[in-house]
Amino acid sequence: MTATESARILVVDDDPLTRLMASEALREGGFVTLEAQDGAQALGMFDAAVPDLVLLDVMMPGLSGFEVCEQIRARPNGALVPIIMLTGLDDGDSVQRAFDVGATDFISKPINWTLLRFRIRYVLRSAQVMKELTRNKESLSNAQRIARLGSWEWLVGDDRVQRSDQYYRLFGQPASAFGAGMEAVLDHVYLPDRPLVAAALEGARRGVGFQLTYRVVWPDGSVRTVVETVEPGDSSEGAGLVMEGSAQDITDQVDAQRRIRQLAYYDHLTGLPNREFFRENLLGAAVRCLRNDSRCAVMVVDIDRFARINDSLGPERGDQVLQVIGHRLRECMGDRAPAEPAGGGALPSFKVARLAADEFGILMPDVGHLDEAVAVAHRLLGVVRAPIHVPGQDITLSARIGLAVMPDHTGDADALLKAAETALNRAKRTNGEPVALFSEEMKVAAFLRFTLEGELRRAIGDHELRVVYQPIVDAATGMIVKAEALVRWPHMGRGPVPPPEFISLAEETGMIVPLSREVFERVCADIAELEADMPPGFRISVNLSGVNFMDAQLIPTVRAELAKAGVPASRIEFELTETVLMRDLDYATGILAQLREMGVRVAVDDFGTGYSSLAYLRRLAVDTLKIDRSFVSELDDGQGIAIVEAVIGLAHSLGLEVVAEGVETISQLAALHQRGCHLIQGYLFARPMSAKMLSQALQSGIRMPPGLSLPMVGKDEGMFLGSFSSP
Repeated sequence: MTATESARILVVDDDPLTRLMASEALREGGFVTLEAQDGAQALGMFDAAVPDLVLLDVMMPGLSGFEVCEQIRARPNGALVPIIMLTGLDDGDSVQRAFDVGATDFISKPINWTLLRFRIRYVLRSAQVMKELTRNKESLSNAQRIARLGSWEWLVGDDRVQRSDQYYRLFGQPASAFGAGMEAVLDHVYLPDRPLVAAALEGARRGVGFQLTYRVVWPDGSVRTVVETVEPGDSSEGAGLVMEGSAQDITDQVDAQRRIRQLAYYDHLTGLPNREFFRENLLGAAVRCLRNDSRCAVMVVDIDRFARINDSLGPERGDQVLQVIGHRLRECMGDRAPAEPAGGGALPSFKVARLAADEFGILMPDVGHLDEAVAVAHRLLGVVRAPIHVPGQDITLSARIGLAVMPDHTGDADALLKAAETALNRAKRTNGEPVALFSEEMKVAAFLRFTLEGELRRAIGDHELRVVYQPIVDAATGMIVKAEALVRWPHMGRGPVPPPEFISLAEETGMIVPLSREVFERVCADIAELEADMPPGFRISVNLSGVNFMDAQLIPTVRAELAKAGVPASRIEFELTETVLMRDLDYATGILAQLREMGVRVAVDDFGTGYSSLAYLRRLAVDTLKIDRSFVSELDDGQGIAIVEAVIGLAHSLGLEVVAEGVETISQLAALHQRGCHLIQGYLFARPMSAKMLSQALQSGIRMPPGLSLPMVGKDEGMFLGSFSSP
């Protein structure tokens, strides 16, 4: 049995015989029937159980069939239910009225009941098709609404446009307010985009399709982005040229792409382009430079010792300073704040970018002479040096700049940026001119440094580095009381590599951690061998860099190495600079407390060159202050005495040991001794020596120089530990 045969039919007629005959005829045809004797009953039964079809008499007391039909059509669930009207009237006005109130079909009495069944099946099939079409239309409308997609059809010759409801929604407009004709859309297009849309419509008028992204303005002033695709439609019915189009709101996609691009190409803190964006602009500038036979320059600006801003004032103040510097550089170079083009167009050009934490890149796309670029670099230095006002104080900074020019230094964009960075590294390693212009000599030096990095990695792995010890002498007793462990690299091909060179390289590349562990392991092994020669209280100090100190494995590594070598912690003293300790005072306090609990002592190296704060010394668990060699060297001509006296007095007031580094003359020794500093380290007593030679020195003691009587200093400078000093 088909769906139409099992359909429910509501038979409405005030004549009982007509109802009976109709119901019997329909039941024989397999239909289910419901009966109503008047219009009011019919409407109630319709609402209670919506039938699949209504067979409705026209002439009834009370509500007529016309009125019942009209009310059924007014119901939300009655719009598509087929209604066949039965009447004995045969005038044309009655038929027209029946269709006007929504009748599906009209049958005149007397009724052929056999033909009625076939007529009803036909009407039900037609109604089913109509329901499917309606559902498809609704589904299409919902799909367009969900996808924010609208469509239209344009009869070009008559300028008649049929637009979907969703198309109007893309513009935030009702159909009545949108306007007639195809060019009505221009009134709703964002003004700068109107010429593009107008040109595209002019082409469509000639049958030329297009795809165009443009912006529209809603009545509330908000701007949305749509993409419209247009192509010729079917003109086979003789209606002339037909163009069909679809438009989709892609505002969310455009915004997402803009956010992604913002993350990918811009620095979130300063709003400046980042390194990747800088490189893309540099590639374009380099192409234009080579094509036009002109010059372009790249500068890399590095803020000197910027980490101290974060360490002393906190990262929030540091971020504010970077924002100010970025803004100043941009203004100095005439750079406007970078803005994204609508619709994801080409990336804008610029001159200033943030390349790294405290590094900025400057692109000069058209440079007349090298002197012009150098002059700009010095102007940028002045911009950086201008005081920066933050709540509570003014901050004054300095900077270093590396500069490279195309094609003078290279013909490749990436190489140009690398050359500027190489020049910056040279400027940072020298204390002279803050602006460094790239040279081939720098390139060679950079290559040698790169090569040295690989060789240092190999040297650490092959245990090629050596540990030597410089004694620290108590000048009052002539006893060696401790020694500082120093690392040396006797390179097999180059000869001895200066410690500042490979230590700084190790810190830059992260190799300082394995290097320091190698040194500490060697020191522990040497202490174990020298234990019998070491007097009570003798210690060996080991230098820790900031990277070592912040290493989460520092405490476990120290414990493990001491246990493995069987060395008491009291034989070890770690040396750290003030800057390292002040990077994170809370963290430093915790680590130093753990070291003291183990029995390891701590010395502050190069004291007086950094913070020199009484407050932090009281808080930190340190045992020794080491006077920096730069102050000791000034004692010969009477300079630096005030600072040395202050450090010695501070150490004594806190109950700390004080050691003078870099003592090379008897006059320096006398000045220190007279002011109460008796622990001396320097070439006056001994150069760094091997563990074996340190053992001999500990056994033999120290020979005071002839004629030296402390605190009175004689004229002759004898040799201290001369028999044990290594070259």
